[in-house]
Amino acid sequence: MEKFAGRLTTIVLLGFFSLLFSLPVITIGASFTALQKAMHAYVVKGNDKPLPVFFSAFKEYFPLSTKVFLLHLIVIAVLVWDYVYYTTGDSAIDFLGQFTAFMLLSVILLEMTMVFTVIALDMADSVKSAFAKAVDIGMICPLETLMLLGLFVAISIAVIFLLKGLILVLPGVIAYCDWQIIPNMLQKYKFKRGNLNYQKEKRNKARK
Repeated sequence: MEKFAGRLTTIVLLGFFSLLFSLPVITIGASFTALQKAMHAYVVKGNDKPLPVFFSAFKEYFPLSTKVFLLHLIVIAVLVWDYVYYTTGDSAIDFLGQFTAFMLLSVILLEMTMVFTVIALDMADSVKSAFAKAVDIGMICPLETLMLLGLFVAISIAVIFLLKGLILVLPGVIAYCDWQIIPNMLQKYKFKRGNLNYQKEKRNKARK
């Protein structure tokens, strides 16, 4: 019970600080990259004090993460506006519009989360390489990507529509659940991508 309470406290604190550091809006990218870095340290590396990791990562990855976030901001703003617009009606078209906007927003946020994860794990050093790596992971590991999307949608619906009082813990809970899947996903990606590269090299040698 004590271990569970400690884990829950850590998840809540990381989620709270990720929201707190996102308040200027422009810092959202750096904040959520830092959350991914801290959650990786906590879940994968067994670091019982991930908050210092969060603060350090926020500063380290601020420039690159901010560029990535600003590229997403317009798309996110349009989808949020669409969702809010369709909530003003109660017809079948309005419901379909809400659902479509919500699902598109979920896909964009998941894609952005994967880009932040790539940055946090030092798998990319530029905006272009971060996007390319995130998309490549999604293409190589479609099942895991769908699982992450399903988790995001399910947890978001539960918190936003059913448990609104828990909105402050949403980022931490989602990030923790994501890191139950991401380690195996990355391992699978590296194995498959390595095999693909090996086969490509064999084909190139055969042609020569």
